[in-house]
Amino acid sequence: MAGQEVEVKVLEIPSSAEALPEVVAAVEEVAAQLGLSESAAEEVAIALTEAVNNAIYHGNGGMQDRMVAIRFSRETEHLRIRVLDQGVGFDPEAVPDPLAEENLFRPSGRGLLLMRSMMDRVDFEFSREGTEVVMFKRLSA
Repeated sequence: MAGQEVEVKVLEIPSSAEALPEVVAAVEEVAAQLGLSESAAEEVAIALTEAVNNAIYHGNGGMQDRMVAIRFSRETEHLRIRVLDQGVGFDPEAVPDPLAEENLFRPSGRGLLLMRSMMDRVDFEFSREGTEVVMFKRLSA
């Protein structure tokens, strides 16, 4: 999915659920700017909300002095969204399967599943700066 990348919007929020409306507003703005369909924009909003929630609560441990950076960019045929927290990372393969019978009624644990089902691709990058979730959504059908 590599191509020429053009930054569209950058947002930095504190680790607080109170900042989520700002994230959804940013998705709406970027979706309109890039001509995403309403259903694609809704999928991006759901996936991004999940990624930001994970960054706030798991990555940054809910510490409001830690920031979550969100970068929207356009590659040739894709919207790329990067969500960077200041956490130490995790093993995506070690996350329990939310569809396993023993996990069906757990109150959490579906974020990665939702992100992967709403977006075309979801990658994870880990560095000294923190954990970065990189999500891609095709711009046209």
